[in-house]
Amino acid sequence: MARLAPKADTLRALFTRSGNQCAFPGCTHPIVNAKNKFIAQVCHIEAASDGGERFNANSNDEHRRSYENLVIFCYPHHIETDDTDEYTTERLRQIKLEHEQLFLKSDFKIDEAELQKLVNEMQTYWSNLDRLNQVEHYDIDTGLAMEVNGQANFQDIINDAREAVSGLEGLLERLHQSDEKLNDDFLHLLNLRGIPESVFSDVPYYENPFENRNWESHNLGTPNWLLKLRIALTHLEVKYLSEYLKTNSNDNTARAKLDSAKSKLEEYAISAIHVD
Repeated sequence: MARLAPKADTLRALFTRSGNQCAFPGCTHPIVNAKNKFIAQVCHIEAASDGGERFNANSNDEHRRSYENLVIFCYPHHIETDDTDEYTTERLRQIKLEHEQLFLKSDFKIDEAELQKLVNEMQTYWSNLDRLNQVEHYDIDTGLAMEVNGQANFQDIINDAREAVSGLEGLLERLHQSDEKLNDDFLHLLNLRGIPESVFSDVPYYENPFENRNWESHNLGTPNWLLKLRIALTHLEVKYLSEYLKTNSNDNTARAKLDSAKSKLEEYAISAIHVD
């Protein structure tokens, strides 16, 4: 899902030549409403990523985000033009050309502050984050700096989070096994010192601090919190991808991941229980 965002100058030209209308023939749906909010979608003629509509493997990322490859549609017409049999690359380019010729002298302009906010705010933030992590990190010379990758896409982050959950699960299981051995290790220590185990034989198991060490934490707390975390990550994935696809409806990879996450969340919704 990683892609290059359109440049500010590119978006400025698209908005200026739009006449504040969807480019689909005959559609007058505004692209910016009375509150100066963008209510349409910047669409790719040739998809930005592999698997999308009209994706051209011989193209490159710069062309994919170029003015020539972008057009503004309202949401319904963005969905309609996903039909690649009817809306070929050539036809969409012709639709874009004919629409823009209607508004060559249009005085419509998008608010520059909103445009810059739309394009630059997060790009600046992520670039700064990478500089902090890769150049200015306090321990950059030790090789111990933990990576914080500002260029990672959403799915990379979700995968990292799930890997961390699995790592925590493995760590907690090793601690569980260590606590289960604690009583045997203690008895072994007594034998090394020649102390008979019988001196503790009259101590009830529930008063023995080495017996069933942290039983509730290992057998109740750990599985409940890990499951809660997995549900939250899946819930987050569904929320994000459903919003992402509103403006990137031709991303078939994201669509497949959303369908999978939705099914998983439904499974959690009907079957997840607390261990008690």
